[in-house]
Amino acid sequence: MKEFRIYLNDEPGSLADHCDTIAAAGVNILAIAGIGDSGASAAMLTDNPDATQTALADMGANFAVADLKTATLEHKPGSLAAFTRGLAESEVNLRSLYVMSVDDGTATIGYTTD
Repeated sequence: MKEFRIYLNDEPGSLADHCDTIAAAGVNILAIAGIGDSGASAAMLTDNPDATQTALADMGANFAVADLKTATLEHKPGSLAAFTRGLAESEVNLRSLYVMSVDDGTATIGYTTD
């Protein structure tokens, strides 16, 4: 799976424009997180990475693509803390993290690293 990090203009409608372009390509957004501070960005996962990349490139979007790794954790207090602490102790820099699903005592997460 691929993560798309989209660097947006910090103005109303910027995310909507990108979502419209992706939808027009027949692509479904599976997960998204948007963040704004000194700049605006969104990280998203889609059901068709090739079509997403083409759609974003065709609209002239400023974006990066990263491989998404996954892990299954116990769904209990401290599991995510232990996972992220393990990355830190291995000197792995976490770039993004998603809770993908929670089922029957487990949580599947997706994440990207440097």
